[in-house]
Amino acid sequence: MYLDSTMETVYETTLAFHAQMICDLLISAGVPARVDGSYLQSIGGEIPLGNAVRVRVETARAAEARAIIAEWESAEIPSDEEAAAEAEAAGLGAGKLPADGQQ
Repeated sequence: MYLDSTMETVYETTLAFHAQMICDLLISAGVPARVDGSYLQSIGGEIPLGNAVRVRVETARAAEARAIIAEWESAEIPSDEEAAAEAEAAGLGAGKLPADGQQ
């Protein structure tokens, strides 16, 4: 799966944690992915790197991966009220959590 000739870059960034987040998103959606170049961040102050950290997938799954990334990037972030309502509906509302210092 990890032969470079069969891999295609689907996401580029300067931050390794962004790439890892996208990689995890793809993997959770069933698309095997890997992060390349995260080790280069340690020398980032020494040389200009540009978008040296890349997420790569099999070429055959690149279109699928890009669609997953695009959907994730276009998702709206819920307001605090919406997030609280969703948490309450899932049984995770503030009333369900122990108070500070209690277990």
